[in-house]
Amino acid sequence: MQNMPKGPFPFKGKGENRDWRMKTLRARVNYLQTELEMVVETMYGLIGEYDRTFAGKLTAYLVFHRTASGNYIRWRMNGVKQRYFAIANDEIGEAFLQTQSATVQKVLLDFEQHRIRLNLLHGLCLYESKSLEKLIENTRRVNKLAREA
Repeated sequence: MQNMPKGPFPFKGKGENRDWRMKTLRARVNYLQTELEMVVETMYGLIGEYDRTFAGKLTAYLVFHRTASGNYIRWRMNGVKQRYFAIANDEIGEAFLQTQSATVQKVLLDFEQHRIRLNLLHGLCLYESKSLEKLIENTRRVNKLAREA
């Protein structure tokens, strides 16, 4: 046990100390926060691009959905309250897709690909950011208890 490194990194380096590790973790959290802001901007951009492409001609549209667990782009259908769907994973979405021409189907599937990827990227960045913040807080508590002991 005496050769086990202290902290979240599995290596020891010359001049390594706790402040360096905490600064690195905080820097990563800051980077992820910036990345999340860029992803949200891209999400809004995708919704705007969809609106410009179809300009209300289709019964389905993209919306930005904010929840306590994160932000998502979701499909909605005109006239259907509180019902979201996925084009490729849902009966409503597949039925909607089948009513469109081959060209429109291809464009819709491209939007669906972007939507899925942006939702995933946002979720991954948010999860990593929250996990690192929790790690920083827990490390601070442990260090405080170690100093008091």
